[in-house]
Amino acid sequence: MNPLFLVIAVAALLFLPAAPVHADKVSSQGVDIPRQAEVDGESVVLVGHGVARYARIFRVYVAALYGPEDTAPEDLLTSDVPRRLAITYLRDVGADDIREATQVVLDNQFDEDDMAELADRFESFNALYQDVGDGDQYVYEYRPDGEESRLYFNGELQGSVSGADFARAYLGIWLGENALSESLRRDLLSGQ
Repeated sequence: MNPLFLVIAVAALLFLPAAPVHADKVSSQGVDIPRQAEVDGESVVLVGHGVARYARIFRVYVAALYGPEDTAPEDLLTSDVPRRLAITYLRDVGADDIREATQVVLDNQFDEDDMAELADRFESFNALYQDVGDGDQYVYEYRPDGEESRLYFNGELQGSVSGADFARAYLGIWLGENALSESLRRDLLSGQ
């Protein structure tokens, strides 16, 4: 082998940028999704992410689910641990449409008696929603200390509702039986 070729090859390798072992974010549909976040000062990691579609064709939003590293994805819904769900919209959606979709799923998941215990809190929480556009983001966080569910819109706190039962029901819209979308549920619980 030509010694000059070997020197040039080694020199070229020295100037190649090193690839990071673990990127600090992933991307989906042009949305950057951090691999880590915080809920009330506690670190949570990305469990999974996916795309919600309307009529299986139109991409509506990218959802990313976070939980403690030591909690199995399938236990996130029932464990009293910090949780976070970030939803970044890919198109305009009216607040009434968000409320209606929520209600349809809840009607499939709960009977009248169970829903009666949650109805006032869901009404309060649903009142926090506003119309969204491409790039807007809602973040739901559950804080086990105080059993508080918080809703943020584009980084600003909109309000909160109390109760671990409410937190399970709300996150159950995406993770529970008869979820909003079975494929999105699988993606969110994929354990990436």
